[in-house]
Amino acid sequence: MRGALTYPLRQIGVGRATPEAISTPAGESGGRLYALDLARFLAMVFMMQGHVLDALVTRDVIVTTEFPWSIWHLIRGFTAPIFLMVSGAVHAFATKRDEEGRVREDVIAKRLRWAFTIMGIGYFMMFPAGSVWDFPFVAESTWRGFWAVNILQLTGVTMVLFVLTMAGTKSVAHMGRRALWVAGSILLVSPLLQAAGSMPFLPLWLSDYLTDANGSLFPIFPFSAYLFVGLAVGAKLRSIPKEQRDRRMKRDAWRIGAVILALALGAHAALLWLGVSHATLEGSMSLTLFFRRVGVVMMFFSLAVVILERTWRMRETWAMFGTKSLYIYVIHLVLLFGTPWISGIGRTHYRTMSLEYGLLAAGAIITLTLAAAWSFDWYARQPWASHWSKRISYAVYAAVALIVLL
Repeated sequence: MRGALTYPLRQIGVGRATPEAISTPAGESGGRLYALDLARFLAMVFMMQGHVLDALVTRDVIVTTEFPWSIWHLIRGFTAPIFLMVSGAVHAFATKRDEEGRVREDVIAKRLRWAFTIMGIGYFMMFPAGSVWDFPFVAESTWRGFWAVNILQLTGVTMVLFVLTMAGTKSVAHMGRRALWVAGSILLVSPLLQAAGSMPFLPLWLSDYLTDANGSLFPIFPFSAYLFVGLAVGAKLRSIPKEQRDRRMKRDAWRIGAVILALALGAHAALLWLGVSHATLEGSMSLTLFFRRVGVVMMFFSLAVVILERTWRMRETWAMFGTKSLYIYVIHLVLLFGTPWISGIGRTHYRTMSLEYGLLAAGAIITLTLAAAWSFDWYARQPWASHWSKRISYAVYAAVALIVLL
């Protein structure tokens, strides 16, 4: 029997404000970086349209080797790095410490619970059978799709790595330095794992976290490094007075990103000259590709500040959608692909639509997803919400148990 997402998810009248105006209200938000919320929101919108068009529009239209779809395909590769780097930067601000400067135990416990919850959701969305009783009859190819690591599993396991490596740090600056060491270690190991291939001596579920040879879209090596680089960026931003953070990010991030991008492009050209294949340099585990993406994401952070200046009155909207990124990811996939038990349009009309109908479907799914995320936020802010939340949660758990067991 087929799992939920049988087809893989490929690489989801306002006045102008000045930088000073952006900095001034920081006190009311506790120094929240709205520009990062906006960056994450924009990445999620582009991710959603990418998933929908890729799943629905015929390959006669979308030819990623030809303009303009080659540019569309190139930009899609930046959505996951943006999301991961923003997540890392946010962790630098959200990780609370005790009087001695160490990460609080309750924060560690909360991070671990959330990490395993995210991983569980990721696997549940790819549930390989109608119920657990059908497991003996599941084809090997379906199991391989189930174990393949996607963005939710990657985010969860990276949060576990974050907790393990950051629990002993004594300050935010110490955390930033260690994050760079962790990111560097991941990048050093990545080429070795790429050369090792599928690693059949390891269980499939484990090797899928280490390499993309078996079909994983987001293995730890090198994708977890994006979050740790973002963590280092967040640690640096936190060391800057909050009234200057947006201004500094607008001024400096694009310069730093441009330097990283130029060096990565230079290394790419040199390796091509030395005989390294283009396919290797463009592979998901390529280090030159990693640094090219980091450079572009840093430049995008500066752009996000510029856009924020012109949409300052909507800052709370960007923040709300930023905090609902998991909801947005799950909801749009359910609308597109359905569940393990109900087919969605992404399976029933897989790559059969014209571009016009694909764009209509993308607009509809994006609108419904954002409306649902807003509704969840509205519900959570109601005074009576806590009275019903537990009952709804228990009902959901019971429904899931019945679906899986019967």
